[in-house]
Amino acid sequence: MPYVERDGRGAIVTLSKLADYAGAEFLPAQHPEVLAFIAEHETGSEEVHRALQNSDSELARVTEDLIHLLVAKNVICFTDLPEAVQSKLLSREQLRAQLSDGVSSPLSDDETI
Repeated sequence: MPYVERDGRGAIVTLSKLADYAGAEFLPAQHPEVLAFIAEHETGSEEVHRALQNSDSELARVTEDLIHLLVAKNVICFTDLPEAVQSKLLSREQLRAQLSDGVSSPLSDDETI
């Protein structure tokens, strides 16, 4: 999130988690226009909670990307991570692979680590 829909003047009129229509534009959750739209349509703590949820999702992705980078550069060995972490990362890799047309991952089960 979020994908935005704009009106004829270029103003955001809708936010969506999915690009469910042609012309959907992706903007980072912390983009000033997204934050302004949320501020106009939400009040008080709801806005803060939503911003934190978006930040949590983004931080999780950053953490995954960092682990991929460290494994790819042989700074850490994937198998040195706790089993629970390995399992969660591999599970997310499988989910992402379903969305990304089979892009190879450094964390795959086919011993390419």
